[in-house]
Amino acid sequence: MKRVLSLISCMVVGIGLAVAGATPAAADPYDCRTWYQSSTTAAGTCTNGTGEFRVYTRCDRPLARDYTVYDPTWRRVGTTSTAICHSGGKPYGAGIQVH
Repeated sequence: MKRVLSLISCMVVGIGLAVAGATPAAADPYDCRTWYQSSTTAAGTCTNGTGEFRVYTRCDRPLARDYTVYDPTWRRVGTTSTAICHSGGKPYGAGIQVH
């Protein structure tokens, strides 16, 4: 009897895990592109997928160390994200980070 109850409880747990794992698949944002909106700003967008994205860029500063900036806000697909270089930095090497 203990074996039967053990087997039944294992089956119930297995079915519960299978049902809980059967959620719709989510795809990270894709079909993304970046561009330089101005001499200090990199911009980007993603047109497909779900989740969120943001733009980042390296910033070149003459006579100082280069640095990386990120848009502080995660954006939804179909919107525009921007990363702004400060202190005289010029953007280069822009990219998209997704989650």
